[in-house]
Amino acid sequence: MKDNILLVWIRDHGVAVIILLGIALLVAMIVNFLKLSNEKSRIKELLERRNKKYRRNKQTHELEEDDDETSTVTEDTIRKYENDFNEHCSWHNAFEQLIPIFPMLGILGTVAGLIIGLKNGTTGLQDAMETSLDTTFAGLIFAILLKGIDALLPSKAIYDVEVMLDDFDRKLDLSEKYSD
Repeated sequence: MKDNILLVWIRDHGVAVIILLGIALLVAMIVNFLKLSNEKSRIKELLERRNKKYRRNKQTHELEEDDDETSTVTEDTIRKYENDFNEHCSWHNAFEQLIPIFPMLGILGTVAGLIIGLKNGTTGLQDAMETSLDTTFAGLIFAILLKGIDALLPSKAIYDVEVMLDDFDRKLDLSEKYSD
């Protein structure tokens, strides 16, 4: 009995496809996390910056602070950094939506293996079970790994920036309220 070409391809290459896609998504998530962290650092530094410059007193050799009108932090600057950060957040959301594909790919391998095994009778059942379990295992491993990395790395950075920007917005609202 002739097997379906797609089913045979899934049986023969299903685990490799899951592994390659998993590694590709893992690398993309890590690169995006590094970009998110860089944007987080830029925003944090900008929000903590004081409009001060320092000079060394020639007589005492101590540092003294002076107001620096050229280094003011404006709302437009903050919003530009926030937009850059949000661009990386949108990539994070896309990557996060891809994680559930891995268990589905494992189930696809399971179904393909079982269909081929049932068509071939008892002789193909052992191969069918091997394909089924291998693809399901690979899909679950990558789903768990990627979800764990997502929860520990980018989600924390995104939360931290949201808190910093919410605090900035509250301060901005208060300053406008009391300046009237």
